Amino acid sequence: MSGSVPRVRPVTRTSLADTAYEAILDAILSGRIPAGEEVSEVSLAADLGISRTPVAHAVQKLAAVGLIDRPAGKQPRVAKFDRDEVRELYEMRELLESEAAARAATRLNPEQLEALVAEADKLAAGSRTGSWAERAIDFDIRFHDILAAASGNSRLCEQVRQYRMLVRAFCRSTGRKENLSDALAEHQRILAALAARDPVAARAAMADHIAIRKRVVLAELYPTPETHS
Repeated sequence: MSGSVPRVRPVTRTSLADTAYEAILDAILSGRIPAGEEVSEVSLAADLGISRTPVAHAVQKLAAVGLIDRPAGKQPRVAKFDRDEVRELYEMRELLESEAAARAATRLNPEQLEALVAEADKLAAGSRTGSWAERAIDFDIRFHDILAAASGNSRLCEQVRQYRMLVRAFCRSTGRKENLSDALAEHQRILAALAARDPVAARAAMADHIAIRKRVVLAELYPTPETHS
């Protein structure tokens, strides 16, 4: 009918680029495209069933956040981090997320806090079988995202999310149930500080959590003779 509003928005180049970005990001973070592997825009476009242009935009965006390396004159590759780079990533997380947790202690919505506490308690009490590990990982992602948003500083929130995205593949590769159980207990200590509306305790609990996760990741991904002694 003439003059009617279409029910479906036309697909634009921007939306295709966003779709490609999310799909490639998921493949990298899940390990389906592993660190160090070449990134073929032609192959990715064929897999996604779209033209190469939105894929090229997506690869450029992923390079901007550090997940893809684009050396001059060479094929792009999924970024591969050495031990010192991983250590630095976690040190940046500790600086940023400790501040975010301190700020969230006086800003976090009570309903959100109650929901996080309830979900953490349910995970802690649940059997470590079936989909428990996947649910624990999903909770971890949500937990940190909510605290970052509750900081009340959009730039801080964006930086937290960027650094968490860079280490997410490490989190999944070391996501054994023992590690996830330990991380959950650390989350509960952070939540206790948030429930007390104590910025100092929240900052310290978050710093401890990330420092412990850093040690676990470095020990498992880059073992040294001391690690096994």
